[in-house]
Amino acid sequence: MSPNSVSSRSTVAILWGAGGAIGKIAGQLLIQITLARLLDPATFGQYAAVLAVFGLGYILADAGFGSALVQKKELDTADISLALGWSLLFSSAIVLAMVVLAPFLANQFGDASLEPVFQVCALLIPFQIVSNISSSLLRRDLHMRGIQIIHLIAYTLCFGGVATTLAILGWGVWSLVAGFAAQTLFSLVATYSIARHTLRPRLSGDKALIHFGLKSLANELTSWSMDNLDRFLVGKFWGVFSLGLYSVAFNLSKAPSGILMTAAQSVAFASAARLHDNPVAVRKGFLVVMAAIALATLPVFALVAFESETVLHIVYGAKWIDAAPYMTALALSIPLISMGTITAAILRGTGGVGTELSIVLISAAVLFASFLIMRDESLAVAIWAVPLAYLVRFLLLVAAIRKRLQLHLADLLAAFRGPVVLTLVGVSITALAHDLPHAMAMGMLPPLAGCCAMLLLLVSGFKWFLGGPLSSMVREKFSAGRLGSAIAWLERGKH
Repeated sequence: MSPNSVSSRSTVAILWGAGGAIGKIAGQLLIQITLARLLDPATFGQYAAVLAVFGLGYILADAGFGSALVQKKELDTADISLALGWSLLFSSAIVLAMVVLAPFLANQFGDASLEPVFQVCALLIPFQIVSNISSSLLRRDLHMRGIQIIHLIAYTLCFGGVATTLAILGWGVWSLVAGFAAQTLFSLVATYSIARHTLRPRLSGDKALIHFGLKSLANELTSWSMDNLDRFLVGKFWGVFSLGLYSVAFNLSKAPSGILMTAAQSVAFASAARLHDNPVAVRKGFLVVMAAIALATLPVFALVAFESETVLHIVYGAKWIDAAPYMTALALSIPLISMGTITAAILRGTGGVGTELSIVLISAAVLFASFLIMRDESLAVAIWAVPLAYLVRFLLLVAAIRKRLQLHLADLLAAFRGPVVLTLVGVSITALAHDLPHAMAMGMLPPLAGCCAMLLLLVSGFKWFLGGPLSSMVREKFSAGRLGSAIAWLERGKH
């Protein structure tokens, strides 16, 4: 596949990913708000504990073969059979282990009622494994349209519809488990209907596929530790009630970016793998993506962090206001997570799996050690271990990708200058507006003032704030029609 073809398909894939992500973000926020008003923090803490363990079991069962199918240049039916065979073998072992260890796992969170929940969720792993084979084939072909439509329906209708209905009926944590099961089964049927493949497993085949899968497994395990180790430790040291507050605050912070990052990560990995031999194209794409993500996350999440109490009160209600200190730290983590996720995907796609593994291990060690040291402190203090760990991860990833792509430091700094200036202005105006009367609009005047200041500044210096690579890409991709005229007007604004 030629670089131009990959670039074109990548752009379309990202647009579909973004479109699907926007729809899923809206649906996820609506569902989370509804469930947060129906269920209590302890219930969300129980579900977060189960998902953390389930996620580890799923990664072990997948054994990295999903990524291996995406990465392999030439793929045949034997490769799919091999990935399916080993994944099902691992998943059987994981299911048995989770069922047997359920009492021990429940004890780690100090909640014996979690034992049957762990056992039931374990049975869903083989279904997710088969679904992941189909999803990997769709990602390989950059078929983001199908993936996003499936994910949108699976989450909003299957998870949201089932979980909300059962929560109203008083099912507690089982309402969330049942919703997750419905989401899993729908995704399995829908992805397979689009990407049909052999269902005949085998355990012998291309050793290179197995080798890459195992390397990816090690990387995904360490990534899991970054994404879920905090939840495990919060639940163990501070209990499921605190874990519920923590997880809901994190979900609200992460929802607007998390789904989009999942789509963008898949596209970035697949595109970088195809353009592995064209470092100039990868370097240009990396700078564009970094500038775009920084512009979309830094100003917004800095304001969310600054106004965490107001946001929680408006969105979830007064019973969740105790989560405000957690949300402040977690919201500041989101830009680091988002930029680190894409950097890691590009690093992996260009063959830097081992380097990424080492970086995530270091970052996970920082997270674990920080929580361990502060386990006797309040969670409001210990929570700052999260942005610290993600900052370490991001800086190490940027250093690695800079070396691999031969990036100039000046180009990297130029990608971040606009977002940083917008962030500083927005937070400053918000802080100044707090001295004004703002009883009306439920306390939203200060953040609205900060948002307006950032928008005015962005319009006044559109090209400067976007940076050279991103503004060139925007002009190239959206040059036609009224949108193109608007962009041209913005770029001419101060020139």
